Amino acid sequence: MNKLLLLVGAGVGYVLGARAGRERYDAIADQANKLWTDPRVQTKVEEVKAKAPEVANKVGEEAKARASEVKAKVTGHETTGASGHYSNETGAADSGGGLEVDTSGFGPGGDKLP
Repeated sequence: MNKLLLLVGAGVGYVLGARAGRERYDAIADQANKLWTDPRVQTKVEEVKAKAPEVANKVGEEAKARASEVKAKVTGHETTGASGHYSNETGAADSGGGLEVDTSGFGPGGDKLP
């Protein structure tokens, strides 16, 4: 009996909540529509649309410049052979599992990191 009352109560709460929820949703949607159709908002939207291609070109040019910088930093520091051999400035690894590590820049002392 308690489970039945719980289910009935949950069902009634759901129905009442759904009605109130829909009314609130409609009110929010109406306010959003009023805001979007406001002439001041539409003026700003048109300004943004007019400026968008210019901004897109600037962003594209900046991305190309940054990509060139990154490519310049990476090129020549790493190599991967067709055999699976890989090397960079700190060491190398071959496809057989062999590793070579340059440890001269590591460890305590002097100008080295601890």
